[in-house]
Amino acid sequence: MSPNPVDYLIVGGGVFGASTAFHLSQQKPSASIVLIDRTPFPCPIAASHDINKAVRADYGDMFYCKLGLKTLERWRTDPLFKKYFHQSGMITITNGPESLGRKIIDNFKTLNASYEAEVFGPEEMKTRFEGIFANTDYSHVEEIYYNPLSGWAEAARAVEATTKAAIDGGVRYIEASISKLLLADGVCTGVRTTKGETYHADRVILSTGAYTAKLLADTAPDEPGLHAGRRITAAAVCEAATDVTQEQKEIYKNMPVFVLDDEVTQGILTLDSLGRCLLTSRGETMPITPNNQMKFIRDVTWKNTVKHHASGRSISVPETTPTRSQWAKPSEIPRGLRREIDKVIKGIHGKTEGANLQPNTLRMCWDGLTQDNNWYITPHPRCKNLYIATGGSFHGWKFLPILGEFVVQMLDGELPDEEKERWAWDTNLEGLPKNPLEPARELRDIVAEG
Repeated sequence: MSPNPVDYLIVGGGVFGASTAFHLSQQKPSASIVLIDRTPFPCPIAASHDINKAVRADYGDMFYCKLGLKTLERWRTDPLFKKYFHQSGMITITNGPESLGRKIIDNFKTLNASYEAEVFGPEEMKTRFEGIFANTDYSHVEEIYYNPLSGWAEAARAVEATTKAAIDGGVRYIEASISKLLLADGVCTGVRTTKGETYHADRVILSTGAYTAKLLADTAPDEPGLHAGRRITAAAVCEAATDVTQEQKEIYKNMPVFVLDDEVTQGILTLDSLGRCLLTSRGETMPITPNNQMKFIRDVTWKNTVKHHASGRSISVPETTPTRSQWAKPSEIPRGLRREIDKVIKGIHGKTEGANLQPNTLRMCWDGLTQDNNWYITPHPRCKNLYIATGGSFHGWKFLPILGEFVVQMLDGELPDEEKERWAWDTNLEGLPKNPLEPARELRDIVAEG
């Protein structure tokens, strides 16, 4: 326990928390900083704990395109991060009302960025990338976007290295589960653990991702002004990995990141009765890791809505019990989740090749999903000394090298106006388009599918 308050207490050691701890240690070396999470770092149930994640600047949104270019440069050049970055290139296929690929290229031009991205037709796809997509029919896709400068990073290893660098810079890491925040007269003074220990701080920063809504409700069930409300939903996607054979490693050794991103139908490629490719759901295939694993992600989310009895509200909470969140054997994977991943594998790689890429393991990746896909990096307007730095919305991880810079600016009252408006707690969400990843399904329905 801390008898005297520290300067900064960061709750959550995922991508936001680790980056914040690192940048605080670099910019405020005399400050006392504590980073607290429920397990030794990196936390294995965090969204950031993954074998790999895509790293890209390929955004139709100019704001995040600009930030993506900045973070991509850090991944390429910063000694802390570059050892974990792999420039594999990235394919994106969309089937929306406008060309996302062309919009991204226009953004690069507007930002005067050096780029090698291109758009080409579906037939050309068969002859690209050493023919690994030759047997998948993309005839229903209008065009394909490819950026050879994008890639992926070794996710858990990069977060671990960032946390170690923060600790080397003077940050104290504490392993503990938080039950609630400590409040007194509208001021957050610290946290209480599930074991009853208390830690006090002048500033408490929540980087709690999918757990944010529950933590705020647990802290003050009768104070809805403190709660997350509709701002952050605990949402999950399923991720599977297969151990590739030596033959498969040779076949897919130069495979790029492959993203199916249909903003209209929330779709990814599946096959019709003739074996042709159709956009009906979302997903990704990631290149082979140094440990000879290939990962697949089904980018259609679900939630886990429960009754929060103390507040009387219904909120989504992560399901992280081992028997309902991670499966280490193919025979244990629920059929409903296996079908989710099969749509991705067979849709991207075709029926024949897809049949040879069966998952060995599967896990649920829970993240804090915001309504407008923007993060929250902001003071809490109704609680002094409480700050929010979370809401990655399944795209925040790639910004690991720079997220903490913005959090420090926010803490110092120096966040630029555009960022301050984007990431404010009380942003007006009326009239904004629905987040394409907003969950319409419940976990219980997916797992129960026979």
